[in-house]
Amino acid sequence: MKTLDMKQVESHTGFSGTEHIKMLQVVVYVMCEGGLLGRLAAEQPADFYIDERVGRLPYSKTAIYQAVNVLVAHAKKEGLDTHNLPPVPFHGCGIF
Repeated sequence: MKTLDMKQVESHTGFSGTEHIKMLQVVVYVMCEGGLLGRLAAEQPADFYIDERVGRLPYSKTAIYQAVNVLVAHAKKEGLDTHNLPPVPFHGCGIF
């Protein structure tokens, strides 16, 4: 997996507005396989961590943390509170 430089992610993005934040929230939610862990990652990314009791995940922990860091970088760029982002833009039923 390629390691991203978060400074470049913040400065060299072609996205703007909050619609891409919603898209990144969905990506992070699905990477965590939904549930409470996915909701925490999508709505409170600055406080997110993966507990050692978490079972098997569809993606590696490093990939999930990197995606969450990208969400944090974009949310900061938009001036949003990374401890309390808007709710995930869907109910969650039917994802899996």
